[in-house]
Amino acid sequence: MAENRPTGNTEKWPVRAAARVWNTLTSPVTFVVLCFLWCLDLGLGSIAAYYYDPKFWMKMDSYPFNVWLTEIAPQTYPRSLWIYILVALTFLMVVSLLLCTVNWFFRKRRRLKGIGEVLVHLGFLMIFTGFVLGSAFGHRTVVELTEGTSSIVQGFGGKLSLDKMKIVRSPGGEPVDTISDVTITLPNGRIANGRIRLNHPLMSGSVVVYPPDDYGYFIDGGIVGTPRTGAVKLTQGQAVDVGEGRRLVLEGVMQPGQVRGKLRGPGLYLVMRNEDGSTVDSGYVSLAPGMQGRAMIGGLDVVLGQIRERAIGRYKVHYDPGVRLVIFGAVILALGTLWALAGYLGILPAAARAVDPF
Repeated sequence: MAENRPTGNTEKWPVRAAARVWNTLTSPVTFVVLCFLWCLDLGLGSIAAYYYDPKFWMKMDSYPFNVWLTEIAPQTYPRSLWIYILVALTFLMVVSLLLCTVNWFFRKRRRLKGIGEVLVHLGFLMIFTGFVLGSAFGHRTVVELTEGTSSIVQGFGGKLSLDKMKIVRSPGGEPVDTISDVTITLPNGRIANGRIRLNHPLMSGSVVVYPPDDYGYFIDGGIVGTPRTGAVKLTQGQAVDVGEGRRLVLEGVMQPGQVRGKLRGPGLYLVMRNEDGSTVDSGYVSLAPGMQGRAMIGGLDVVLGQIRERAIGRYKVHYDPGVRLVIFGAVILALGTLWALAGYLGILPAAARAVDPF
């Protein structure tokens, strides 16, 4: 009986199979399919997340992503399943881009107009790497500040100062934005300052300071007038000498809308004290509708001329060691997109278009 022997073509099937798998992994169609699934998952997941919690993205952004994924997401499972799927698809897209880039260097390195595609790949990979670094080693901190105050930023030991803040309002009077002059002092002694507002954060090295998403005005005193002192500025805890060994002390402040018995804010609670600290008399002055803006305190006519307001905001400070890599990656991705577009439109120099083995 004749012995069955594989033909020459059959002997090469492992090579052909490997080539077929490689071509599938490096095919643009594979990446496009992964992108479609990624967008579909993100779109449907975002709609579902907003349905369950309108502040989902805000809460998620307050944590480094790896912390949120390992500690917060399991608490809402299976509603957070779409995030895990999104992460898996992201890694598959990255692998696809890596293989496509390697494939270009081995097979299409003479195809100069394809450099644009490679730059797009490299830019995306740099952005992804920067995101991973920020998620693994970054910190998210919220700092509440009033004008003229500073606070230590937990997580990396820096200090944030709010020099001035202005609330921007719409023609209808609704708050729509803030303009803040801030100063950040890093642990290495480096100081950076600047003006931040919506979509314009302050960046210094790996630290990014974002404008506040929660803000308002805080009353900490006012201007009061007496026949003996004239107009004086008082903040909570401060005092002014009114003669005869007595002092007028601003003991408390009521904020707008605050109600305590018959008293309504905004207003100031003033106390007349002797040198030994004993109380002589007290009174409340307010600019709220229906309230009195003057009071007799210890026989002294006290008039509230103006309420002193200071802005207060909750600032987000992100320590992100991958932020620079993300920026550089975005620049490279943009350049690659322009290069690829020029190649597709046929406006590259002839030398860049002449050799195309495929």
